[in-house]
Amino acid sequence: AFDRVSAGTAEMMLVSGYSGIGKSCLVYEVHKPIVGARGYFIAGKFDQFKRNIPYAALIQAFQELIRQLLTESPEKISFWKQNIFNALGPNIRVIIDVIPELELIVGATPEVSQLGANESQNRFNLAFKQFIHIFTQKVHPLVLFLDDLQWADSASLKLIQLLLTDSDSQYLLLIGAYRNNEVSPTHPLMQT
Repeated sequence: AFDRVSAGTAEMMLVSGYSGIGKSCLVYEVHKPIVGARGYFIAGKFDQFKRNIPYAALIQAFQELIRQLLTESPEKISFWKQNIFNALGPNIRVIIDVIPELELIVGATPEVSQLGANESQNRFNLAFKQFIHIFTQKVHPLVLFLDDLQWADSASLKLIQLLLTDSDSQYLLLIGAYRNNEVSPTHPLMQT
């Protein structure tokens, strides 16, 4: 799957099984070969007690990526800063509001205008999609591992669906793990 994604596709792979069976361990086994092939591997985990926090696992994963970027050379950080500004423009603040570490790369940015609930949601989805596209490139495909998808909130599921159905999505491998004994055919994960 990583080879296919490295050729320019976007895919999702799901791993299911009972709690404690080794789903996460299995996925983490691909970490070294992916990094060895210049890919980024990031992970986030949904929490049954944080279902009311939208995008929690996605934010966790991208906080990890930003921390990785901050260890790179000043020239590389400057490169990322320019790419982030080019991709997000005035919507950079939308991402900083959920991933504060990003401000360490791009510096202080002005607040965004207030919008209604639906408009804010659409702006966030667009900004997050643009943000992810910065890191899904031929030179460094992105593998995003989301664990415990059975506890994913509806906003995260909608964003995942948006990313995977977007015709512009390339070089992205999303790996999800979930407990199949906790997911029925009518569960939001299965509906997505």
